Amino acid sequence: MKHFIDVELIRKTLRDRGHDVGHIVPVPDNAGEYEFEVDGNLLSLIEARALLEQDAARMHLS
Repeated sequence: MKHFIDVELIRKTLRDRGHDVGHIVPVPDNAGEYEFEVDGNLLSLIEARALLEQDAARMHLS
C-alpha cells in the first residue's frame, strides 16, 4: 500500500526556511518517491527531509 506524501507542505516549508525550490518530480516506484529541486540541486525525499531536520536544529540553536 502506498502512503500519502504532502509534497506541497514540504515545498512550502523549504521555501519558508529560505530555500529556492523549483520542480518536484515524481519518479518510478522502484527509484523512490519524489525528487525535489532545492537550491539548484536534486534531492531525494530522504535528502529533503534531512535538510529540513538540519534547518530545524539550526533554528533551535539560534
